[in-house]
Amino acid sequence: MSGEDFEAGPAVGGGAQAFGALGVVAVFVALGGVYWDVAWHVVIGRESFWIPPHLLIYSGTAVFFLSVACALLLTARRAGSFRATGRAGAGFLVGVLGSLIQVSAAPLDDLWHRMYGLDVTVWSPPHLMGMAGALIGIYGLTCALGTGLPRDERRSFLTMPETNVLLLFAAALSLSMFALGSLDFRLERRDVLFYPLLAGPLAAIPLVAAARYVGRFAAATAVALVYGVFRLLALWIFVGMGAFENPGPPVFLVAAAFAVDLAFLGKKEDVRRVLGAAVLFGPAFVLGEWAFRVPLDVTNWEPLEVAASLTVVTLAAAFGVLAGDRLQSLLRSG
Repeated sequence: MSGEDFEAGPAVGGGAQAFGALGVVAVFVALGGVYWDVAWHVVIGRESFWIPPHLLIYSGTAVFFLSVACALLLTARRAGSFRATGRAGAGFLVGVLGSLIQVSAAPLDDLWHRMYGLDVTVWSPPHLMGMAGALIGIYGLTCALGTGLPRDERRSFLTMPETNVLLLFAAALSLSMFALGSLDFRLERRDVLFYPLLAGPLAAIPLVAAARYVGRFAAATAVALVYGVFRLLALWIFVGMGAFENPGPPVFLVAAAFAVDLAFLGKKEDVRRVLGAAVLFGPAFVLGEWAFRVPLDVTNWEPLEVAASLTVVTLAAAFGVLAGDRLQSLLRSG
């Protein structure tokens, strides 16, 4: 990772980083409300828009908006003008835009429910709009806080900017997996082909982007582990409310994330490392999920099914790897 990539405008100051950290917390609060919302709809239904999970989701969104807006104002004041904020200001502005898109989806979602009733999937237009807005906001904030990433490759401990950025990539991974709907919630729904064809590319994008953007070994693995812990908390909500008879534990992404970290091990960057990650990710994802299912004593994928799916899943996941590499390039250029 070259130092020149991080000099488009001033680095984010301490106050803006603190507001950014508050925005990170708000993201996870809203995500917790999203998972709670699923369990609420399954067990209780939807008596009105003002149910507790919705209040938690939009409270988190409101705090995110306010914290990112305050960070933008502090950055502009530090730089002397909005135009001089550079990549940090652009990232904060995109973060504000993402939260506005997410909030705009709320009345549309309420209208959708009034017209068509309770959704049978998360793939309704208002939900997709809200998830898209949330991802835009997350990656916008990632771009802004990334201007504070240290350029010294010999650093030992995680800095505040690195911690914030890794947590944001974990939030993006969580939201990407949530978009799978029942494939995320129900373990028995995950077949050996369709599930990894969707989940592989979706998971590869934030994991590869994290590894490339942060520039530390094990960055992708750290993102996968944070997601796993958060997803276990969501599983606790499902179990506590009795939402599903067999709620799916978090997908086994550590093997695939570690494969990404191995592909980018070392300081030299070239296209061969990206291609190596593209080749490794799909098999690591499928084999990791397969190994994960065995001790759970669920209807497992047969070895021949796994072998047959590897080629097409590898190709699909490779597109996610390339998209993740492109995403980190966009985040670095602002």
